[in-house]
Amino acid sequence: MTTASVGLAWRRRVWSLRDRAVDLVGPRTAPVLAAVRPWTRSVTGLGWVVLGGGLLALVVGRDQGWTELTVVGLTFLVVTILALAWTLGRAAYDADIVLDRDRVSVGEKAFGAVTVRNRAGRMLLPARMELPVGSGVASFDLPALAKDADHEVLFSVPTRQRGVIAIGPVRSVRGDPLGLLRRMREWTGAHTLYVHPATVPIEASTKGFLKDIEGVTTHDLASSDVAFHALREYVQGDDLRTVHWRTTARVGRLMVRQFEETRRSHLLLILSVAEADYADADEFEVAVSSVASMALQALREERQVSVVAGRGRIRFATGAALLDQLAPLSTDGRAKPLRDLAADAVALVPSASMAALVTGSLPTPRVLRAAHLAVPAQVAAFAVRCVTDGQCTRRRISTLTVIDVPTLADLPRAVRSIR
Repeated sequence: MTTASVGLAWRRRVWSLRDRAVDLVGPRTAPVLAAVRPWTRSVTGLGWVVLGGGLLALVVGRDQGWTELTVVGLTFLVVTILALAWTLGRAAYDADIVLDRDRVSVGEKAFGAVTVRNRAGRMLLPARMELPVGSGVASFDLPALAKDADHEVLFSVPTRQRGVIAIGPVRSVRGDPLGLLRRMREWTGAHTLYVHPATVPIEASTKGFLKDIEGVTTHDLASSDVAFHALREYVQGDDLRTVHWRTTARVGRLMVRQFEETRRSHLLLILSVAEADYADADEFEVAVSSVASMALQALREERQVSVVAGRGRIRFATGAALLDQLAPLSTDGRAKPLRDLAADAVALVPSASMAALVTGSLPTPRVLRAAHLAVPAQVAAFAVRCVTDGQCTRRRISTLTVIDVPTLADLPRAVRSIR
């Protein structure tokens, strides 16, 4: 028998003994563990120190005959028991969170109310309540409530930054004055508040949103469309409705019309989230707001618009859904460079007729040119550089039009300069 087989046999034996011990002990200890677990979760860090120190002092003091240490241990244990008695009791509440709106723009305030109702069937003593708001916690005192009485607390949420804020759940907190125990119970679920990026309207006359009625003419030929191209000789399978009878009578053979395939205006917005493309967080905020503003303008004009940011295409059916998707967006140190992002974007949206590259101030002209080369030649493209410490300018890098946008308010004027 090899060493490996002996080791495997011993492991199987240990596993068998372990499973047997779990079968014997588990059912007996499960009720005890279920009853104790909520209390162990209620013990704070200071509480564990006092409890552990008391037990250790009591054991060492009795073992060594050290009376003073034994008294310290007993004192710690008595304090722990008193803290436990202080937090005993059971409350029953109905709580509800109501927000005046679930979506706000950055800088606006969201208002809400928390309503707590006594459903215990008896008077409840005053309690401490907490309401988590994002990464912070708001607390308020709940007064004594008679049977079926309720109490309402109004609150506001400042929205200085774009993002998604979780509000709630409302929870009651019972604790002792020394902070050894802290019992919490949740009474509601969490609500989500979307803080949308700021946007500005963009005039419909800008070239960035093509105004053609028939679509953008391509060089792809089709047997039926709007843009007439030329006449050619009839081949089997052609639609007889495209026969040009006047020319047919003149040349003596069937001639049919040939059209250039047209493509409906489709704006593709490519937003870089690479951390290396932005000098600071303000530049990224201007970039996100610029994408949101151009996309909303296209939707208002009933144009096709697609947005690619970060690792993929953002799916949305309405403007509000798009802003929801943009709200939690952040820069990523591992994001693809602008050229690779542009290549992925045109592969995801092959029907685009115009593309906008939106980035920060750090990409060099060579980087912008490389990203432009990744866009097919038949797709009109321009770049938006968000430069918070610069000026609103327009320039050309080879055939690519580049506009610098210091603030969101400069975006309409900058886009109007693309003629």
